[in-house]
Amino acid sequence: MTKSIHLFGTLSVCLYLAVSTPALAVEPFVLNWQQQKGSLTGQADFRCNMGVADAGQGCSTTGSSGFGNYSDPDKTPFLQEIVTGADGKSYYHIIMGSVDSSGNPIVPSAATQSTIPFAQEVYIARQSGFSANCVAENCSFSGGDINGFTGGGNGFDPLKNNMTSASTGNRTGFPTRVLMKDILNDGQISQVFLKDTLADKPTITQTITSKDAGGITNMTAQFSIDMSNSKYNDNTKAGLITNKLTFAGANANIPGNFDTNGPDNSFVTANTQIGKTNVTGGRYTFVEGSAGDSDTFGQGTYTYVTGDDAAANLDWNAFRNEAENPLRYGTSTTTRNRSGDICKSSTIGSVPTGC
Repeated sequence: MTKSIHLFGTLSVCLYLAVSTPALAVEPFVLNWQQQKGSLTGQADFRCNMGVADAGQGCSTTGSSGFGNYSDPDKTPFLQEIVTGADGKSYYHIIMGSVDSSGNPIVPSAATQSTIPFAQEVYIARQSGFSANCVAENCSFSGGDINGFTGGGNGFDPLKNNMTSASTGNRTGFPTRVLMKDILNDGQISQVFLKDTLADKPTITQTITSKDAGGITNMTAQFSIDMSNSKYNDNTKAGLITNKLTFAGANANIPGNFDTNGPDNSFVTANTQIGKTNVTGGRYTFVEGSAGDSDTFGQGTYTYVTGDDAAANLDWNAFRNEAENPLRYGTSTTTRNRSGDICKSSTIGSVPTGC
């Protein structure tokens, strides 16, 4: 027997991926962790550690993909391909997975998505017209000076907070041109970010599972905000919130009262308490910018009912675990303190300063 309690409270959620294109009868793709092309032969095609014979450009061997005197021992699954959607438009498709405690790859799939530590699948539309700034390929609808390998830009230091003309591109993508699924799991806490339509805002779901010493679940807590009830030109609708606490096992019959105005043994939802809630999550708009070349990309504008676009001021390196990002210089393996070309200018056996 279990007892479920639904709690509703004040929420203000700001999202930094968004979208505002007309709704399609059919979305261009389904997020299903699957490679779309039968063969990967294009310049922008990569497949590494995906559980099958890897194809396209090399990913982890000395002398491949910009690696000069060292190789990357990381076995993270990675796929990138250029594909055409049901809408007839061209997209970059990217899938990233995780490694287990022994460094072995965990490939994202329907079977692994509930336990994999990290997985992400993204489709982002490509702009029309060739650009030399995107290395013989059309640029995506996002910024970032990808040719910036000598002192600035995405290629040199991709996690740097740099919104100048030599932009790293962080937070510049048009959510109106993106489908995305992002998963985090650590055994106790899980999070799913799902944006499976171009025109609608995403849904975020967080779940906490508590177990006793014997491994039996005694409590789960789930919070979600579903903002797919509005499009990116609409700030009038708040997202739909679920905040659910479930006692299980020995705790299943424990009574409680999270509302002093309610009777004993009941859990009155705050949603019924007029004047006590102010949900603003989902109440924002996004307007696309002028787009263009990656290094001079015209960014879009987010406008929130409350709050501001805080993502523009984040230090993205703070979210990076150095221990999970090794590089092998010559015969020695070391952690990599920063990503990008800033840590690739190496002579044989040496480690670049700051890396």
